[in-house]
Amino acid sequence: YSRAINLGAEKANNPLLLFLNNDMEIQDAHWLEEMSQWTLIPEIGVVGAKLIRENHSIQHAGIVIGLQDLVGHLYLNAPEDYFGLLGSANWYRNLGAVTGACQMMRREVFEEMGGYDETYQLVFSVIEFCLRLVKNGYRIMVTPNASIKHLEGKSRGYKTPRGDLLRGFEAMRE
Repeated sequence: YSRAINLGAEKANNPLLLFLNNDMEIQDAHWLEEMSQWTLIPEIGVVGAKLIRENHSIQHAGIVIGLQDLVGHLYLNAPEDYFGLLGSANWYRNLGAVTGACQMMRREVFEEMGGYDETYQLVFSVIEFCLRLVKNGYRIMVTPNASIKHLEGKSRGYKTPRGDLLRGFEAMRE
């Protein structure tokens, strides 16, 4: 996954980079405008979308570092318009990370960070990348106004390589 992201970024010729899984269904015609307007703000390193499952539950509204012992998706499995202890799932948020399934950033930021760490085979490279962004003073943002249906697992399944998990633990410990 990391190698594919780095190759795609290398071949692209746009100042904004969008990384988007192939198991997405666009719901809103303005999602790309929504993400790109936030991406252009200098202190924002990466912008993620709110991802909704086919059953209208939340798959992703940002990632919290330290939730569920390692990382966890905020509002995971809650109804798409959930309002609870941590407020509304429809609020803009600054969080620890966003999923690699849908994220946008400026090319200059991607290059400044040196791209994704290719020692990760499939997962946690996005977490490690976001941690580097935060360490370098950038914010990680999720916009609920770019809501996309995510058919999670339809394209890659749910396997997590053990080496990625171990490297992920180490990156978060540091």
